[in-house]
Amino acid sequence: MGTHAKVRGFTLIELLIALTIFGMVIGIATYGYSLFSRSWDGRLGQFQRAQDQYQRLDLVVAALENTLPYVVRGPDGAPGFYFLGRQEGLTLVTMSPIFSAGNLAVVRVFREPSGDGTWNLLYEEAPLEGVQLRLASQTLPFQHRMVVLRDVPDLEFSYFGWRSIERRMAVADAPELGYVPEWSTEFDGLVLNVHPQRIAIRIGESEAVVFVPERADVSFRRFLDPE
Repeated sequence: MGTHAKVRGFTLIELLIALTIFGMVIGIATYGYSLFSRSWDGRLGQFQRAQDQYQRLDLVVAALENTLPYVVRGPDGAPGFYFLGRQEGLTLVTMSPIFSAGNLAVVRVFREPSGDGTWNLLYEEAPLEGVQLRLASQTLPFQHRMVVLRDVPDLEFSYFGWRSIERRMAVADAPELGYVPEWSTEFDGLVLNVHPQRIAIRIGESEAVVFVPERADVSFRRFLDPE
């Protein structure tokens, strides 16, 4: 006669050990997934913030690219361009405002301390719909404000253009004078009676250069020689 093999099951101790090991594996896996999930969420959040900042900066660049050489009267009554550029920011008239699409607007783009040694880049807008901008000193309703970039370690503005209308006009008749446009951290269109050709914004280790269309020639000839 054949013998029957004995079937031996798990003892209670072996089962408890197996369950303990299985629980440890599940715990480690859960902890690892939690770390991965937090890391992924953090990276996703950083990516989303970076994308949002890039889109806002792109809108600001579009507004600067469509800068309009807008003629106003200064304190002495003399005409000049409504453009004021400093190292910390600028004020100008644009044909492509962010909040007032289809209308002209005065915009201010400037840096503001964020409190920890870094800078925030801000955009403010005053729509000109229904507003007659005639004087450089005119008070305008800046109704819109937007933080474009946050916590930038270095943020500076500079401007490329002619240093005066006299040089601009002189070199047209006598190129041998050697006058050329220059970079500067200050550009006052009301004083120089010219408009910048480029606007540069240094953001950390990067630099965005905006090319301003050459519309100023027609404008200053119009008010210098109205006939």
